Amino acid sequence: MNKYFTFTDIDKKLWKGIGAVGLIFVIVFSVFTSASPFFYIEKFLVAVFVMFLPGYSILKLYFDEVKLSDYVIADKVMVSFGLSVIAMVIPYFLSTYLRPYEFNTDERGMELISGNVLTILLVFIVVGSAFGYKHYLLKKKGSVQ
Repeated sequence: MNKYFTFTDIDKKLWKGIGAVGLIFVIVFSVFTSASPFFYIEKFLVAVFVMFLPGYSILKLYFDEVKLSDYVIADKVMVSFGLSVIAMVIPYFLSTYLRPYEFNTDERGMELISGNVLTILLVFIVVGSAFGYKHYLLKKKGSVQ
C-alpha cells in the first residue's frame, strides 16, 4: 500500500476529526430523537462511505501534494467532498434518472442512496478505477513489478 500512498500526521488528524464529528452527530441525534443510535451510526457511515471515501482515495492517489490554503486538513475535506460529488453523485444521477423505465425516485428522496446496490457498486467502481489507473501509471513508470 505504501507504493500507492502513505498516511501522514495530517491524515491521522483528519480521520480523528471525522470520528469526533461522527461521535457528536450520533450522540446529539440519539439524545434529541427517539431513534436508535445504531440508525444514526449507519447514516453517518453511509455518508462517509459515499460522500467522502471515493474523493479521498482519488485525492490521496493523485492530488496529495495540492495545497490550496494554509489549512491543509480543511483543504483535504473540501477537495475530497468535491471529488466525491463529481465521481459519485453525477454518475448516480445519470444512471438513475436517465433510465427510461426507472421508478419515480423523486418521491423517495435521498434515503434511496443508502439502500441502493447501485451506490455500493459505484463506490467500488470509482475506488477500483482510481487504484487501477494508479497501478497502471506506476507499472508504466517501472516502480511496480
